Amino acid sequence: MAKKQPNKFLAPIVIAGITAGFFISVYKFVFGKSKQKNEAEPHDSLTEQAPVDESSKH
Repeated sequence: MAKKQPNKFLAPIVIAGITAGFFISVYKFVFGKSKQKNEAEPHDSLTEQAPVDESSKH
């Protein structure tokens, strides 16, 4: 029984697709977190500057 040679055309395309998908997901994770953080900062700074009425807390 002769050994079948691996498909030399399809394998690199599959590997490149998996690698590209991995890098795209990492890019979205890293830069998606930084964009969410930048959008949240102005709202946090406004709430920190607001006076807090501690007499209403029991």
